[in-house]
Amino acid sequence: MRRPPERRVVLADVARLADTSEATASRALKHDPRIGEATRAAVHAAAAKLGYVPNAAARSLRAQRTHILGILLDDLADPVHAKVAAGFEEAAASQGFAVFIMTGLHDQAREQRALTAFVEHRADGIIVASCVSDPADVLDRVRADRVVFVQPDYPALADGAEPPARGVVRTDDSAGVAATVRHLAERGYRRLTYAGPSGWSSNAWRRAAATATVEELGLGPLRFVDVPVDAWRDPSGLALTLADDPPDAVLCYDDKLALGLLDALRSTSLVVPDDLAVVGFDGIPAARQSWPRLTTVEVPSVEVGRHAVEMLISSVRDGRMPASEVLPVSLVIGDSTPQRAPRTGGPDARATVATLPGAGS
Repeated sequence: MRRPPERRVVLADVARLADTSEATASRALKHDPRIGEATRAAVHAAAAKLGYVPNAAARSLRAQRTHILGILLDDLADPVHAKVAAGFEEAAASQGFAVFIMTGLHDQAREQRALTAFVEHRADGIIVASCVSDPADVLDRVRADRVVFVQPDYPALADGAEPPARGVVRTDDSAGVAATVRHLAERGYRRLTYAGPSGWSSNAWRRAAATATVEELGLGPLRFVDVPVDAWRDPSGLALTLADDPPDAVLCYDDKLALGLLDALRSTSLVVPDDLAVVGFDGIPAARQSWPRLTTVEVPSVEVGRHAVEMLISSVRDGRMPASEVLPVSLVIGDSTPQRAPRTGGPDARATVATLPGAGS
């Protein structure tokens, strides 16, 4: 014989056991200072004994708030995005918000489905991080004062569009790349190669910064190698391309690609850093554990998540989105870019582009 389902413990049960009214019990559970210590203790003891759990859904209907924030990431498996999510969750929890996490995987249709799910679950606010959906499309689905964009990567940015003046948190990637090129120049590197996924706007910004700084310093030639977005999983093609015509140094789009390249170059005649310097971008923990230890641009990813929450909660409470923020980055010099004497001779100072199989256009 099936047992009937147990009845949910409600606030009235707690109030009855504590010998007080429901209103007093509710205030006591919220630690209202107007309720005496003895009464508060009795109410909390009754709630613990009965296993009382407040009805969040009913509370949110009354307050017109769910105290839920959504974060749409490109890829939670990416160490940078994971750090953004960690900072986001920590800051949200400190303000009494729960967090829903979904991923877009650089797929606009998947991102739109995630945004719809957040809206259906009545999230108080949403953070869209490293995604390809244009802000205009996102704002067709979400109120403008309820969404913050983090490290936006939508295609228009590659064509020179500027991120919105409000509601964006990003890092100064261009300054980080410029600092890297200057560091290489100061250490005697002249022939530089930049390798990255051509289809990503963030890559276009970093590549443009490398180009501008190389021209400013009078270095050359600057070579570009377009790689598939997942080239970090198997960078052997990039390693062979570099071995055919070795530059002095290669700037990689991110640390994952740089670390994969360090491993792949071991199967060629090139020795890092004796024959070729390698630098990354992002400052993930593995960059400090590689051999040689990787020179990289460290991005404050946890702080990015925290700032995004602060901006979003401010907007939810005040009804006005704060101005966009650009957080500074820092160059961390490792063993992969030692001092060296510049090469003599070489080809003319003309930029070249190589495209590996599978690289986007």
